[in-house]
Parts: sequence; structure tokens; C-alpha cells
Amino acid sequence: MNSNSNISSRSHAMQRSRDSRAAVSLAPPLDVPLPDDDCAAARAIRPPDIAAAVPRYYTPPPQPATSGKRKRSKAAPEILPATDTALHNIVTMTAGHAGVGSSVLAAMLSWELANRGLRCALVDVDFTSGCLDLLLGVEREPGLRFNEIEAPLGQIEGEALHYELTAWEGVRVLPYHPWDGQTPEWWEVQAALRALAQTNDVVIVDAGQGELVEAIPELRDAAQLMVVELSVLGLARAKAHRNRLAAWKCAAPDVVGIEPRGAPRGRGNVGIGEAEDYLAAAVLGPVRPSVTLCGDVLEGLGIRSVPKGSRKTVDSLADLVERAVHPRSRGRGNDAGRGRGLNGNGARESGGAWEDEGAWSDGR
Repeated sequence: MNSNSNISSRSHAMQRSRDSRAAVSLAPPLDVPLPDDDCAAARAIRPPDIAAAVPRYYTPPPQPATSGKRKRSKAAPEILPATDTALHNIVTMTAGHAGVGSSVLAAMLSWELANRGLRCALVDVDFTSGCLDLLLGVEREPGLRFNEIEAPLGQIEGEALHYELTAWEGVRVLPYHPWDGQTPEWWEVQAALRALAQTNDVVIVDAGQGELVEAIPELRDAAQLMVVELSVLGLARAKAHRNRLAAWKCAAPDVVGIEPRGAPRGRGNVGIGEAEDYLAAAVLGPVRPSVTLCGDVLEGLGIRSVPKGSRKTVDSLADLVERAVHPRSRGRGNDAGRGRGLNGNGARESGGAWEDEGAWSDGR
């Protein structure tokens, strides 16, 4: 009995020793630095003199861009620059619905214009989706994003803004990050567009579905390029979108048709002739989908070349844009290119025409 009692006592003593050692090991040592967020709790449970003696070597994670924490005024500047309709080198590109491929087409058009020696800027004002730098594969490159643009007086110096933008294939890109939580005000968008238009030969604006077109004169008065999916559903949406542009008093848009991605062979596509009959307008195209380009974009590699099925349409678009911003390069006596919009099919539906100064006029 005594032997059993001694064994039991020693077992209890060993168990208590193990429990005490476990309790000590679970307690946080006093010389280990704690994160900033835990310092208040540490001071609450420790004596003040011990808490004050604990060194803090914790480095907080990198903070988001300062634009995400800026407090912007919700009121427009008291003095805004007057809208100068002489800025005729802006091209507003919109689509009736998302996923058509307008951002890719805008990028390829900008690339082709830059290859022709034009100083070109590509601006992302699709504040619903954005991510133009991700699409181009330059999200890690230095440069301003639209979330960081500030124009408290409604003005931005053009050259300074131009050289602070991300460079891609000779094109300066101003993208937008929808996850940054700070949407630019309309006058900041206006100031950026005016600054880039005064500094560049041409500014291609990826305006998504046109959410900002009505609010910003520079987008509304610019040349309008509407991207259409060549399908029954896409054409119906395009007609509704064209009616919206007309309600916003925009010039009649020139139309570019893109074949739908993933359509079964021989089904789903609408031809250019059928699209022109339905929309009662000339349609440039088609731009054919590229499996290689789609894969590159989805993998974050960007646009590495203009696909063969898109080159003809992109070249034609670039020709027409170049005539718009540099009409003197083709001579005043060349009537073959005069009076033509981006669709290259005569006067616009709303009576627009090229002016002698090369302005892109809607006839108003």
C-alpha cells in the first residue's frame, strides 16, 4: 500500500510539474516585440513599467496608395476651365455591354498610332471595371493611376502628367484601379483629358459603356467609336446604346464589329452586311477573335502583337483617326478622304463632316 501511495504521489507531482511548464511555455515572453495592434491589449494586462520597457520592432505592412485615403471635396472647383471644342483629337470608345473587346481594340489602335509616329495616350475611364494596366500586363510598372489624379483647381499641367504615366509600346497609359476605393471626380477626369489632349497628337479613351460620357463635355463632344458584337444580342444592345449616345447629344458614332468569342463554328455570328442593314449604318470590320491573344490577356501577359485577323481593321481605324488629327498630311486637294468619319462611308448620320482645320465636327 505504501509503495502504491508513493507511486501515485510521484505521478501527481510529475503531472503538476508538466502542467506548470506548459503554462509557462504558453505565456508570451516579455522580451518578444508585439504588433502595433496588440500593444493596447499588452498594456492592459501588464504593469506599466514592464510594458514601457518592451521594444517594438514590428514593421507594419505597406500602406495602400495615398489616393485611397485622400479626402476629396465633393464640390466642383469654383472656377472651371471653359470647354474648348477645339480639342478634336479625343476619340471616345464605348460599347453597348461589357466583354465585347473594346479595351483590347482601343489598346491595339493606340499601339498602331504610336507605330506611325503619333504621340498617343490611352485613358481608362471605365470606373466600373477598369484594370487596363492588368489587361496590358504593365500593372507592376511605375506610373500614375487615375485614383491618384488630383486637380483641385480643375487644371493639370499636360507635360508633367504625360511623363508620369506608365509607358506601354510607345503609348502613355492612364489606367484605373476599381479596388482602390477612390473614384475620381468628374472635374478631375476632365482636367486629365484636357491636359493629355493638349500634349498628345491623339487621345484614345476607353469609356466602357459610357457612364461618364454625358457628364464630361470632352467625352461627349469627341469623336465617337462604338464597338459592336456581331451577334443578334450584340446588335440589339448596340442599337439601344446608340440611342443613349443620341440622347446625350453625342455625334453619331462610327461602328466597328467584333465577332463573338466562343461561338460554335458556323453559328452565332452575324455578317457585316446584316449588321449594316439592322443598324442602318456602315460597320467596319470584322475583328476576329484570337485564341492566342485571349490566352495572353487571361494569363496577364498583355497584348504582345496585333493578331492577323484584326490587322486590317486596326489599320483602317488608324488611317481614319490619323486623317482626323492630321488632315494636312494628306493635302487639301485630296477629296477622297474628306467628309468621312471613322467608318469611312461618307458623312455622318447627324450631318457631321471634316472641317478644313481638321476638326472632328458633328455639325452642331
